[in-house]
Amino acid sequence: MSKGRLEAFSDGIIAIIITITILLIDLPDGNEWEDLLDIMPLIGSYLISFILVGINWVNHHHLFQVARTVSGRILWSNLLYLFVLSFIPVSTGWVGKSRFAIVPVRVYVVLHLAVFCSYYLLEKAVIRSSDCNDIRSAVNESMKEFFTIGVQFLALLTTLLPHFHYLACPLLIVAFLPWIVPDLRMKWVFDERKRNESARLQQDNSSHS
Repeated sequence: MSKGRLEAFSDGIIAIIITITILLIDLPDGNEWEDLLDIMPLIGSYLISFILVGINWVNHHHLFQVARTVSGRILWSNLLYLFVLSFIPVSTGWVGKSRFAIVPVRVYVVLHLAVFCSYYLLEKAVIRSSDCNDIRSAVNESMKEFFTIGVQFLALLTTLLPHFHYLACPLLIVAFLPWIVPDLRMKWVFDERKRNESARLQQDNSSHS
């Protein structure tokens, strides 16, 4: 399978996830502002999920810029990542309709923790296949992954404390803040590779002329 085909498949799945999530929001029962307030918890949970899924999509796209080939390990890691991500609409609807009750919020946090762990496995698979020591060392020296998983565990801890579980969803957004800007480590290696290939191509053309 080509890299482009895998990215197109992943983009389609993520687009479907967002579409299903927005369809979970019911229309207001009436025509007054009070009726709109009744569905605000669903809108709030959708907004959080949209932000988090959007961040995942951006970084997924950026990650595959450094992939030279698509191995079986990458295919299965990507499928695992998409499988976990596909549960977002279910947990989002449960959180919204329960008005951010403690158990649905706890499940929501656990799901996003699982999403991040599956992305981390995918990241490792892509880096291994790229056979690039620079990007491998850059990722190993980064604190982004440790920060994200640490804040996610903190969010999970708040769901064990009544009246504090409302902090869990804002903490999830904080956990992914470092990923709003696509991973510059990937961009640096990708740009460096393009420059090297361009220089090699120019050198070949000059030698043949």
